[in-house]
Amino acid sequence: FARIDGNPVCRQIGWRDNDTYLTAWRDGRTGYPLVDAFMRQLARHGWIHHLGRHVVACFATRGQLYLPWPQCAAVFEQRLVDADWPLNNGNWMWLSASAFYHTYFRVYSPTAFAKKYGAEALAFVRHFVPEVAALPDKRLMA
Repeated sequence: FARIDGNPVCRQIGWRDNDTYLTAWRDGRTGYPLVDAFMRQLARHGWIHHLGRHVVACFATRGQLYLPWPQCAAVFEQRLVDADWPLNNGNWMWLSASAFYHTYFRVYSPTAFAKKYGAEALAFVRHFVPEVAALPDKRLMA
């Protein structure tokens, strides 16, 4: 179940196999402050809140980058201190809308999600993405 090809429960979607996008996402250099903050938190601490996992998964797959979910799942598998192989792969299939609930239209927007959590999200971004810390609040949520 950790692959697309030959996976009986996985929809075959024309993902973009793009190493530049994958590396930027993995390293927290996408240009989306909240996504970058979560991915840097993952690299530094080996953990992200489950809603943060949803944000970065939607962004990486069906939101902006359209990356193959197994490549993204491998990053989580390598970096999460609470990595659980079946749960990790199942969640990536679900959040990429590749299996189980493929008519799921909700996408966790990195800008709308940040706005929802206001000052807390701003502090989080400023902590993990210091190069944007001096920007005005409205620029951090864009």
